[in-house]
Amino acid sequence: MITLSSYPSEWSWGFSVSRWQQLCRDIGAIDDIPFDRDERRAWYDVLRDLVPVGHGFKPTVRLYAEEFPWCSLDADSDDGIGTFQTLLSDWLPGR
Repeated sequence: MITLSSYPSEWSWGFSVSRWQQLCRDIGAIDDIPFDRDERRAWYDVLRDLVPVGHGFKPTVRLYAEEFPWCSLDADSDDGIGTFQTLLSDWLPGR
């Protein structure tokens, strides 16, 4: 949550930064084994979020695992692909 507050507001993200900050507050996950696991995870998230945008690629899209039964989608069916595309367009800010 702290790291997200440092994200440049002028960049276009593939997720709502404020929504993910709220999820961080709501979930309150703490993972201290090893002692710096939270910091490592935050660092890897930053890399996933910043590197593509910083190099001119489309932004990373964050999907919250508990928001939808993702495994129920069939990637080989038009219905599954359509549902996924609809969900993305609904959740992506500014899209």
